[in-house]
Amino acid sequence: MTETIKDSIVLITGATGAIAQALIAGLRARGAKKIYAAARDVSSLTASDRLVPIKMDVTSDDDVNRAAAQATDVTLLINNAGVNHNTAFLLAADLAIAREEFECNYLAPLRVVRAFAPALIANKGAVLNMLTILARVNLPLMGSYCASKAAALSLTQGLRAELGAKGVRVAAALPGAVDTRMTAGLPIPKMSPADAATEILDGFEKGEEEIYVGDMARGLAAGLAADPKGVERQLASPG
Repeated sequence: MTETIKDSIVLITGATGAIAQALIAGLRARGAKKIYAAARDVSSLTASDRLVPIKMDVTSDDDVNRAAAQATDVTLLINNAGVNHNTAFLLAADLAIAREEFECNYLAPLRVVRAFAPALIANKGAVLNMLTILARVNLPLMGSYCASKAAALSLTQGLRAELGAKGVRVAAALPGAVDTRMTAGLPIPKMSPADAATEILDGFEKGEEEIYVGDMARGLAAGLAADPKGVERQLASPG
């Protein structure tokens, strides 16, 4: 199973986002041999000897299957693409937002892992799913986002059982708030993408299965262990 970054061959989805860009920088610094940078729009990604842009919409079977056919040497798949509409369940006009969040945050990583599973099994590789501490408790002001990430956490656990038996490691990163476009409107403390990426990759190389990233995530995880209903009530009335 892939446990270190050095000499790994990585494919990361949502590669143009702030966390992805910080992860790519960290992967390069730690000696990744090649990084496939997958995104719907790759115009901002510059190809080099170690960076290979791949045009891929994670909600498209055709795009994902083409990428899997091209990147058969992958040893580490990072499911990073995601969407958050920051909307409460009952404030959404209809179910379109919830459908998009589940499509991108749950069904897409399932689609990508299914496509890349043969290569990962052959290469004794690893999967790293980018989740959030809110996969473990719902913050109602972004209710369906949290629900979609909870589904992705369950997906991660199920894939760990299926792929672990075939020599593939499956891990999840669960950060707190990170300073990205997704959190731009939230007046809360946020860690930088660079700091988040460092903690994510450190946790991965330490062999952690659930990587709690930042003080907020670790604090909520401790609270959930001690008083889960108290944390639920706290997030239900964040003001």
